[in-house]
Amino acid sequence: MERRVLGKGLEALIPKKTESLLPKEFQYLPINKISPAKVQPRQEVNQEELKELAQSIKEKGFIQPIVVRKNKEGGFEIVAGERRYLASKSLGLKEIPTIIKDVNDKDAFILAIVENLQRKDLNPIEEAQALSRLIAEFSFSLAQVAQFVSKDKTTVVNSLRLLKLPVKIQKALREGVITRTQARTILGVERPTDQEKLFQQIIKEGLSVREIEKKARLKSRRKKAIDPFVVEVEEKLQKALGSKVKIYNRKNNRGKLVIEYYSLKDLERIIKRLKSK
Repeated sequence: MERRVLGKGLEALIPKKTESLLPKEFQYLPINKISPAKVQPRQEVNQEELKELAQSIKEKGFIQPIVVRKNKEGGFEIVAGERRYLASKSLGLKEIPTIIKDVNDKDAFILAIVENLQRKDLNPIEEAQALSRLIAEFSFSLAQVAQFVSKDKTTVVNSLRLLKLPVKIQKALREGVITRTQARTILGVERPTDQEKLFQQIIKEGLSVREIEKKARLKSRRKKAIDPFVVEVEEKLQKALGSKVKIYNRKNNRGKLVIEYYSLKDLERIIKRLKSK
């Protein structure tokens, strides 16, 4: 698979400044012929931010055209720029500047992720779901996802692990009730029921991250004393397998080794890597 660097694909589609566009590079299309993307990674739009964007477009016009591709119905589907499209609709505009590109579903989704990550439009759960889709639907390896978003694999793994939280906690994270850091700290507790109890304490008592970490350690099934050797082995295994690895319940030279995976394809990748060792 061809590897991509964050932003490289998008820059090839959208020049940084409207002034640099030649007339032939964009055109105005009727807004009623444009429809939202079917593979849009962002699921929610902040209405206040949308109003601010609409006001900016009203006062200053478009800084960048949106990017679209032709659909089967004879119209156009948004590849990048859905917020600008929604803001334009709210203003009652009849047409908007667009760049028409011929891209498949995979590239359309990838470019949508790039734009949203660059503009920080995705909440932590949407980001985790988007990265998970790259693995599950487009056969990205964990290393390729990490390169794609210009982050290390540990950061990507931590993002994907947010999807293991109970639905109620994911909803709170999506809505900004708790922060990404608080959610990651909750993951320090193993059992979902204990995670939910800790979540309720956070909401009720307004716990700081340090206080959450302290309670998570108390509730965790792992031994309080952290063995540096175990930590080193976990880190080496994570690096070798490209996935989250934990060693639990060490007693009398016995224990449990847990390797996380994020899709069936990711599991197959890990199995192949184990067989190759």
